[in-house]
Amino acid sequence: MSTQDERQINTEYAVSLLEQLKLFYEQQLLTDIVLIVEGTEFPCHKMVLATCSSYFRAMFMSGLSESKQTHVHLRNVDAASLQIIITYAYTGNLAINESTVEQLYETACFLQVDDVLHLCREYLIKKVNAKNCVRLMSFADLFSCEELKQSAKRMVEHKFTSVYRQDAFMQLSSELLIDLVSSDNLNVEKEETVREAAMSWLDYNTVSRSQYLSTVLSHLRIDALSEVIQREWFQGLPPNDKSVVVQGLYKSMPRFFKPRLGMTKEEMIIIIEAALENPGCYSIICYSPQAEKVYKLCNPPSELLKVGAVVSPDNDIYIAGGQMPIKNAKSNHNKPGKFQSTFRIVNSFFYWFDAQQNTWIPKTPMLCVRVKPSLVWCDGYIYAIGGDSVGGELNRRTVERYDCEKDEWTLVSPLPSAFQWSIAVVVHDCIYVMSYNLTYCFIPRSGIWVEMAKRQSSRCFASAAAFDGKIFYLGGLPTDNNAGVRLPSNTMDGFSPAVEVYDVHKNEWYLASNIPAKRFVDPCVRAMVISNSLCVFIRESHMNEKAKYSIYQYNMDLDQWFLRQPISERVLWDLGKEFRCTVGKLYPSCLEVSPWKPLTHVFSQDGAVDFELGGNMVTLPPV
Repeated sequence: MSTQDERQINTEYAVSLLEQLKLFYEQQLLTDIVLIVEGTEFPCHKMVLATCSSYFRAMFMSGLSESKQTHVHLRNVDAASLQIIITYAYTGNLAINESTVEQLYETACFLQVDDVLHLCREYLIKKVNAKNCVRLMSFADLFSCEELKQSAKRMVEHKFTSVYRQDAFMQLSSELLIDLVSSDNLNVEKEETVREAAMSWLDYNTVSRSQYLSTVLSHLRIDALSEVIQREWFQGLPPNDKSVVVQGLYKSMPRFFKPRLGMTKEEMIIIIEAALENPGCYSIICYSPQAEKVYKLCNPPSELLKVGAVVSPDNDIYIAGGQMPIKNAKSNHNKPGKFQSTFRIVNSFFYWFDAQQNTWIPKTPMLCVRVKPSLVWCDGYIYAIGGDSVGGELNRRTVERYDCEKDEWTLVSPLPSAFQWSIAVVVHDCIYVMSYNLTYCFIPRSGIWVEMAKRQSSRCFASAAAFDGKIFYLGGLPTDNNAGVRLPSNTMDGFSPAVEVYDVHKNEWYLASNIPAKRFVDPCVRAMVISNSLCVFIRESHMNEKAKYSIYQYNMDLDQWFLRQPISERVLWDLGKEFRCTVGKLYPSCLEVSPWKPLTHVFSQDGAVDFELGGNMVTLPPV
């Protein structure tokens, strides 16, 4: 009978050993090598250095002269970065910040410290933004860091209209410049932008870059340029080699072109937390009023629900906070096939949507935990306001600001009051928060909250939008003085959603025409700006009818709403009642066309709410 030793791992011993090594390093005990960089000496242990660095491992074990020396001079190494790497070797802790990470990466690359390279690479990928993406693309190309290079390149393509004017763009290598101007994924609406970028790069150093003229210009989609630009460009060229090259390219260019990705953008209504056909399932979808199609966005990580959302002026989509559903494996005995679902409040997650990859990229989390916070874009920053955060009334008042370039959050002045429900919009670089009949204005530059005029009626679950310097407060349910929902007397017949308008200059509210949609009472009115027009996306439902959706548009001169577009239920089925909307421009080719179709059978034969369809239990949607 064979016996086998029981193996146990003592983690405390591993931690103790690391602490002893650190102590030996700090007190210079049993050190056997001194690294000298820029006149600074670093007494160390060969064994520790060889453990984390392939460079030192080869140096000390190769049998060369360095393996026998007690002092080694290192060239092309930054002393501050070396100190960070040595500290990591003895402690496992790596100190990274924006000012040191690139030099640290370069030093770690030279010394072949793989763990440090990996951590620096992950840090840089997370910090890629419009301000540094061109420089980081060149940096990654220099050190053959393909993952960072591709991440930076996607950001350059996404922000091309602004980054091509940066000094870093003018310093690009010819290979990287050609890689960009030949890309199908440039987020440009006109080919003139690419032409201007290419010519600026060529003219930056005409003497040394003239050799690339033909190659660079051959990747322009010349036939996509307007006739005016073509004529001005060709007529303005001097009679030299450049003119001959451009004229030759134009004559050889086929009379068709593949549009850049930015030329395919469509303005879409982004519907967050849309209920799907399967019970308990939710998704983020997009509806294109232009194409009358529904597309599916990648679901948020961990299937987050009740998130806040905002779209920046550059069409960057962000979500924050929310809840994570937890499905109980135990089925309901009264309703076989159904599962109990509970929720737990997640931490302060914050994500940016990579539209090209159709995926969510994690950014620095918020400082406070929030469920369904109000997110707004104001003066170049994102503000997260209120929400059902944990920690009581004080936490529900918190407001924080996100710096996209620094990827960091900071707390700002809190709300004057804690609200269970509120909505925020931005007008003239000021943030207006509304709840029930109250309105508060936040002035970012002074950090002050000011109470504004009260509305004539108290309503919750309303929607709001800023348009033409005014705030439109639409729909919602009336409330009593205790903030309880008070249903109107004509609930059974439905009612027209009310509209109140706030004039920020006069600090006064006034009534506008109601939206002429008859609906069963629910809060499904979503204000938005589509094609520079104030619109509402509204659920129109009557008793015993399935959900129907329409888009109404407001005419300010006539103070009238008119039906802009009815939406076929074959295109857009029941979204539930918890969905929220925003508007942004997205690329249809990067999205999945959603198979959004109504159920084959709307009602079961016996009239039951739950019935079997195709081998699965189905629950009828609420009406």
